[in-house]
Amino acid sequence: MADSPLISVQELNDILGQDKLIVLDVRSKLGDDDYGKAVYAQSHIPSARRADMHDDVTGCCSGTNGRHPLPDSGRFCVNMRRLGVSPDNAIVVYDDGDMSFAARLWFTLRWVGFANVRVLDGGFKAWEKAGLETTDEVPTFEQGTYRATTPLARVFDDDFVEANLKTKEYTLIDARSAERFRGEVEPIDPEAGHIPGSLNRHSVLNFTEEGVLKAPDVLAQEFKALIGETPADKIIHSCGSGVSACCNLLAMIVAGMPPAGLYVGSWSEWIADADRPRAKGPAA
Repeated sequence: MADSPLISVQELNDILGQDKLIVLDVRSKLGDDDYGKAVYAQSHIPSARRADMHDDVTGCCSGTNGRHPLPDSGRFCVNMRRLGVSPDNAIVVYDDGDMSFAARLWFTLRWVGFANVRVLDGGFKAWEKAGLETTDEVPTFEQGTYRATTPLARVFDDDFVEANLKTKEYTLIDARSAERFRGEVEPIDPEAGHIPGSLNRHSVLNFTEEGVLKAPDVLAQEFKALIGETPADKIIHSCGSGVSACCNLLAMIVAGMPPAGLYVGSWSEWIADADRPRAKGPAA
């Protein structure tokens, strides 16, 4: 597959059925752990295998490491081998269309060194809108052989982010809605607000009215208007639990900008420590 981190529904349809292609369905819904299983059973892209966001992609929650922590890399690779992943595969991942869950799986695969993975632009909604075939048939496949290699993605932990409050070497971009960022509402986590010094770009701003990512030049213009002269590789993306942040990270790469990093624990991990500072209101 090409170097782009995205693939269109027509491009995927053209290569569907190729021997080394694996399609992973990671449709999920926050607060409903059974959603992905239910919608996959109803219909999915032909040959797609279901990757569960909680069981396959996310690590164990300790109560202090956020709602969607990174898994142990070895355990994650065990999960990917169970889904048939081997080093010579090409992978396409998709979700319901906001691309946050798909982007998180894309990021996690890159974190364990798997390069040949792309995100379906517009996800399953775009596939259905195009009138392409769906099925409820569950495919059969053999066990894979993939094992972690050199990471292709950068991860930052809470200690680094806290130290960065003083060094200000990196700039955080928070992908949550403006209302959550400002601390006016908080429907998920026990406290409202944001990490001090963060900028805000709601991940939904990356999309056109048709539900696909905006053109690269448009994304580049919008992100540069947000970060100014800050180099893209000095950006750390965050959100509530390291999911929608991956959509912003993906969008910056689509825009032709160097890869940024991810604070996986994000706000849900940050507030687990009562001593960490919080901020409310618009970005300073």
